[in-house]
Amino acid sequence: MTIVQRSMLLSLVFLMASVLVISVGFVAVTVVLIFLMQYFPALQLLDIKVYHVLVFVSILGFYMYTAGWLIGKPSLAVVGWMKGLSEGKYDSRFYGERYSFLWRKKDKIKLIYIPFKDMIVRLQELTATLEHNRQELEQANELREQWISGVSHDIKTPLSYIKGYLDVMVSPQIELVKEEKERIFRLLSQKVQEIEGLIRTFQFKHGKPRVLKTRSDLVRFLRELTLDAANNPKSAACQFSFESQISVLPYYFDSKLLKRAVQNILMNAVLHNPPETSITVQIRTDQNIQIIITDDGVGMPSEVVQRFDRRHPGDLQDKDEGIGLFVVKDLIEEHRGELEVHSRPNQGTTITILLPLDAVR
Repeated sequence: MTIVQRSMLLSLVFLMASVLVISVGFVAVTVVLIFLMQYFPALQLLDIKVYHVLVFVSILGFYMYTAGWLIGKPSLAVVGWMKGLSEGKYDSRFYGERYSFLWRKKDKIKLIYIPFKDMIVRLQELTATLEHNRQELEQANELREQWISGVSHDIKTPLSYIKGYLDVMVSPQIELVKEEKERIFRLLSQKVQEIEGLIRTFQFKHGKPRVLKTRSDLVRFLRELTLDAANNPKSAACQFSFESQISVLPYYFDSKLLKRAVQNILMNAVLHNPPETSITVQIRTDQNIQIIITDDGVGMPSEVVQRFDRRHPGDLQDKDEGIGLFVVKDLIEEHRGELEVHSRPNQGTTITILLPLDAVR
C-alpha cells in the first residue's frame, strides 16, 4: 500500500470516526438533557436557542476530547519519540514504558491506534538500529584505543634495545672496533624494522591484528628470542636460561605476533626487576604446548594481577601498569591459546602460555 493510499484510508477512518463521535455525542447530550429536565423543571423554561447552544457546546467538547484521545495522544507520543531519538536516547525499553498506553499486554498495538501502527513499528526499528550502531561505535572506539595503547606499549621494547646500543656507542669508557660497530648498526637496523613491522602488522579493522601463520620450529624460535633478550644491553645484569623437553617442535604460528608476545614478557621481567634476576624460559608438551617464563624478581603488584583476572583491557587505558599483559593475552588468543599469570610480591612471577597441539604438523 502506497503512502497516498494510506493517507486516503486514514482520512476515511478519521471522517467515519468523526461522524460516529458526533452522532453518539448528539444522542448522549439529548438523553442527558431530557434526564435533567425531569429532575430540574426550571430547565424546561429556557429558550430553545439555549438548548441548541448547550447541545452544540457539549458535542464539540465531547468530540474534541475523543479526537484528542484517539489522534492527539498517539500523535504526541510519536513526536516525543522522535524528539528523544534526536537527543540520543536509543533505549527501546524507555519508550515502551513511557508510551505503554499504545500497546496491549501482548506487545501488540491497541485496536484504536491501528492507523499509527506503521509509524510506531518504524520508530521501534529505527530505535533498535540506532542503539545497535551506538554500541558498535563504542566498541570500535574502545578497540582502537586499546590498539593504540598496545602499539605504544610494545614499541618501548625495540626502543629499549636501540637506546641501550646507542648508550654503548656514545660511552667514552667503551672502545668499539669496526666489527663491533657494524654489528651494532645491523642490530639497530633490525630493531627499526621491527618497529615498522609492528605498525604494519596491525589492521584498524576491529582493532585486531592480522594473523599470518607459517610452519616453523617453535623451539628454535623461542631459543633465539631468549638469546636476543639476553643480548639487550639492559639485560646485562640478568641471568637467562632456556630449557626444553624436546629439541624440535614444528608448529604453525605467526612469528611476528608470537615474538611480540614473548619479547614483551621477557623485557618486562628485565625492566621491572632488580639486577641479578634469574629469568627462565621452558617448553613443555602435555595436553597442550606450555611456554613457561619464570623470574625470581619482585613480583607484580596484587592490584595488577587482580585487574588482569577480572577486568577488560579497555578499563586500563588510563593506566600504564598491566597494559602489556592484556596485549600479550590478545596475541595469544589470536593463536587460540590461553595466558596464565601467577605472581606474588617478593616471590617472583610465572607466566604460562598455553597453545593447542592441533597446530603441530
